[in-house]
Amino acid sequence: MGNVLDLDGSLDYQEQFPDIPEGEYDARIDHVENTRIDGDSKYNGNPCLVVYVNVNVQGSDLQTRENIILNDDFKWKLCQLFVGTGQQKKGEPLPNLRRAINELAGQSCRVKVVKTKGKKDDRVFTNLTFLEKKQQAWGGGF
Repeated sequence: MGNVLDLDGSLDYQEQFPDIPEGEYDARIDHVENTRIDGDSKYNGNPCLVVYVNVNVQGSDLQTRENIILNDDFKWKLCQLFVGTGQQKKGEPLPNLRRAINELAGQSCRVKVVKTKGKKDDRVFTNLTFLEKKQQAWGGGF
C-alpha cells in the first residue's frame, strides 16, 4: 500500500498504471471490484470482475488490473485466475464462485505479462496470464 500524499508537497508525474515489462513475476491480488460492462459491445450490461493485481517487479509492487466479464465466454479466464491462486485445481469444478471471488484479496499467484498491440490503433495492451500455482512440497519437519 502506498504512502499518504502531502497536500502541501509536490507531485511527480506518473502514468495511471505503471509499465510492467514482459516476463513472469510473483504477484498478489490486492482487491476486486464488481462492475458492469457499459458500451455497445455484445457484453453490454454483463457483470464484470475487476481484479487489481500487485506485480512484484525487482522488489517494487506495481499495480495493474484485469477485467473479467462474468459470462460463459470468459469462464476460461476465471478458471485461470482461480487455478493461479490455488483456489481451484486444474480440471476440477470450483464449488462456489461467490465465495472464491470474496476470498481473492490477499491471494498470492504468479503471472506472465505479455504486451499486445491493438488491432485498430497503435495502443499497447498489457495482458496478464495467471500461471498454475504449484503445490509446495511439505518438508516434514518432525
